[in-house]
Amino acid sequence: MTGVVDPDRSAHLNASTHIERGWILISRGEPATAEEELEKALRLVPGDPQVASLLGWAQMLQEKYDDALYHFQVTLQRDPAHAIARVNVGYICLKKGIYGEAIEHLTRVIREATDRKAVLYAHYYLGLLYSAREMYGDAEGFLGKALALGPNLIEAYVELGRARWFQGNTDGARQAWREGVAMGKFSPWGSRCAAMLAEVDGGGSPSR
Repeated sequence: MTGVVDPDRSAHLNASTHIERGWILISRGEPATAEEELEKALRLVPGDPQVASLLGWAQMLQEKYDDALYHFQVTLQRDPAHAIARVNVGYICLKKGIYGEAIEHLTRVIREATDRKAVLYAHYYLGLLYSAREMYGDAEGFLGKALALGPNLIEAYVELGRARWFQGNTDGARQAWREGVAMGKFSPWGSRCAAMLAEVDGGGSPSR
């Protein structure tokens, strides 16, 4: 029937704008604003796995781990193969120091390889995990793979520099931070790389 608007289609179209904004804000390092956009999207399409997963991601980046875990678990109940939700459950396990479970989730995402973005972050999170355990050679390998998959993941340059520094490769560390500055001059992570360079050039050292 002409002139009739499908309300479900209209809701999804409206939600898509908030979803896109939310993802852009997450990638720019603005998770609080991203959370606001994604909450608007979830009100339009309640229970949508993509929106719930992204909302959990924005909350996770603000260290709201319990809220984030709720959204990820809801997503995985609806879709056990949802790679973004699983990779971020792995990250929360990492932050809680549950390393074995974190490795299990993250390596499953890499093995199944159903979502390129999730695979990218699985490598990055494994890099963080091995840095936390002071296994810097393994950390460098995963962080290097993450950057090969996504050169715009500027936060990985910060951690790659640290992994190299603590292995004694100070020139390689500086190179990683310089690349991070070049890739993200106006991002918070680019600024972090610049701060790391300034610290070590002033005779300091990164914290472990």
